Amino acid sequence: MFELRARDGLARIGVLKTKHGRISTPTILPVVNPHFMPISPNEMLRMGAQVIITNSYIIYKDEKLKEKALKNGLHSLISFNKPIMTDSGSFQMYIYGSIDVDAIEIVKFQNEIKSDIGTILDVFLEGKYEEMKKGVIETIERARESVKYKGDMLLATTVQGGTYKDLRRRCSRELAKIDADLYPIGGVVPLMEKQRYADLVEIIITSKRELPPSKPVHLFGAGHPMVFPIAALLGCDLFDSSAYIKYAKDDRLIFPDGTAHLNELEELPCSCEICSKYDINELKEMEREERIKKIAYHNLWQIFNEIKRVRQAIREGTIWELAERKAIAHPSLIEAMAILRKYKKWLEKWENISRKRAFMYTGSNSIHRPIVYRLNKRIMERYTTFFKNSVVINEARKPYSRNKRLTELEANCIVKSPMGAIPLELDEIYPVAQSLFPKFIDSDTRNYARKIFKKFYESLKGNENEKEYDIRKIISVADYQFGKGAGQALFKGKIEIIKSKKTGKIRNVISNGEHVVSMRAHDGFFTLKMKGAIRLHSHFSFPKMRIVVKDDAIPFIRDGKNLFAKFVIDCDDGLRPYDEAIIVSKNDELIAVGQTIMNRDEMLSFNRGMAVKIREALKTK
Repeated sequence: MFELRARDGLARIGVLKTKHGRISTPTILPVVNPHFMPISPNEMLRMGAQVIITNSYIIYKDEKLKEKALKNGLHSLISFNKPIMTDSGSFQMYIYGSIDVDAIEIVKFQNEIKSDIGTILDVFLEGKYEEMKKGVIETIERARESVKYKGDMLLATTVQGGTYKDLRRRCSRELAKIDADLYPIGGVVPLMEKQRYADLVEIIITSKRELPPSKPVHLFGAGHPMVFPIAALLGCDLFDSSAYIKYAKDDRLIFPDGTAHLNELEELPCSCEICSKYDINELKEMEREERIKKIAYHNLWQIFNEIKRVRQAIREGTIWELAERKAIAHPSLIEAMAILRKYKKWLEKWENISRKRAFMYTGSNSIHRPIVYRLNKRIMERYTTFFKNSVVINEARKPYSRNKRLTELEANCIVKSPMGAIPLELDEIYPVAQSLFPKFIDSDTRNYARKIFKKFYESLKGNENEKEYDIRKIISVADYQFGKGAGQALFKGKIEIIKSKKTGKIRNVISNGEHVVSMRAHDGFFTLKMKGAIRLHSHFSFPKMRIVVKDDAIPFIRDGKNLFAKFVIDCDDGLRPYDEAIIVSKNDELIAVGQTIMNRDEMLSFNRGMAVKIREALKTK
């Protein structure tokens, strides 16, 4: 039903399958009112729409619309032959206090009119804790009952709870036990209208932590481009909003970094097909209905363009940079980005080992990305010194080891960098070598890096294990990447290091005549060979570096086939996306070595999609 195709941490490109076609996420669902469609759904297709959302309650309460929908189906009524999601009337219940529709009846109705994705009638409230608690309990109970009547329609069960974290956790945890197909996060429109983005981030994270990673998360009512990057960064897959038409009715134009009233503009800072065709005065002088339609067109173009920008950022590994740059557009978004600092330990478990693009500094938030947290944590826990004495090196040109004088020093060389303390042996790993910082960084970053450096430097203990630089390097990288002690396990006896003739960088390592690892040029990490996997399998106790698979999958893996999530029994919780991993049977028999696509939580949740790309299988005798 939902399959992972690409990822950048929690942000992901996925495919959601429905009766009327596939939806590539993240994406926006424009709200379509069956009574008022200034832009037809088929026109939206041309602009980039893959799916739309309409309100089943509005159709249910209008006898003519209801009759047509029941007779010919929702898609005929809306004249749209692509996926359609329906809301249930929860927002109307919130606005008007109560609505005369039964929670089960509205789910049955959505199924009867052939909605691709239906939604339960959740309880959307704002108020005191006890009132919100009752609403959450009622929402959970309605979800449990509603799922029995979904038929072949996908069903969305909405997470409620206001800004109360314990209620959001409870609601998410209980809904996760239900056989639902996707999980909207509801009750956030009032927060977005008041630009309380920090509260929005807290709600998304609180909900997301309890929801199954194999199911899409829909952020209800989020239709402004400003929130797409940070919401996608936190794992939101679907967005919807009627903002494009609501703003148009008020002569407001949506832009990626905010909105502007038509009367505030002297020219149109946009090149969409509306702004390219009309100048500002022509737009102002139009009849009201025509002007609304033109502004709505412009607003949708901006929305779809930003969604495309988000998807591209996920594919190329720059979603953090995009979110940080976007945050500069509004003080409330700056506050929201700062909230993420509290959760970097949790965010790190979803973080890719490395990326296609360099780590780009954008400001004070960059040092708090989970990949920097991982870098500092692993160096602190896994780096072992080789000499009694240590020296501090102020940052030089990267890679630092280019300076042969440093590699020949009989001391532990620790570089003082904008990311903290970097041992010389780790100067080529991601994101150290693949990072761009300006000459002058902000004081918060500078002070934080200084604090991290001081903590690490004071923890150093001298050793008498002197080795030549290349040996120190491969041991340090192996320990950082696989775990402390990996270097000694991999590199025993006679070591032969093969370097690139062109660049002089390490490419392959041969230990006692066995090819154990290759070093990747793009991120400075090792690709693990089968001979190396055998050594690490013997050295590390179960479940370190292991992925345990079902017996049914073993013959296919031995034949070189990739490992899919549905065949995973268990996994080392320390493995991260794109880590090197050892594939084993239930009896810890070594089967293969490969590169993970998912982390443990995802492997145990998804029933579709590749979990590990198998590189080499151990041949049976």
